Amino acid sequence: MGVDGSWHLTLDSAMGKQEFDFELNAEGTTLTGTGTAEGREVVPEIIGGALDGDTATWKLKVRKPMRITLTFTVEVSGDEMTGKSKAGIFGSFPVVGRRN
Repeated sequence: MGVDGSWHLTLDSAMGKQEFDFELNAEGTTLTGTGTAEGREVVPEIIGGALDGDTATWKLKVRKPMRITLTFTVEVSGDEMTGKSKAGIFGSFPVVGRRN
């Protein structure tokens, strides 16, 4: 089935659960798409998106409440994804997602 589609992700950070919605599209080993974050201002286009088998990676720039780039690395299995998001100096946090 791949990674294409609409996804809802939950990041379990030190500041509590953070909710994200992504629209992801794969073409070969390149991943493109857009993201939004509940209660946050973000640059909607994902950057550096890549696929390697069932592993997807991409970055999302958050502008508010603070400027930070989140780096997502997830394993896709059917309609679910699990992995982590690196939040700069704050470290990495677990991520779970489900296709909408």
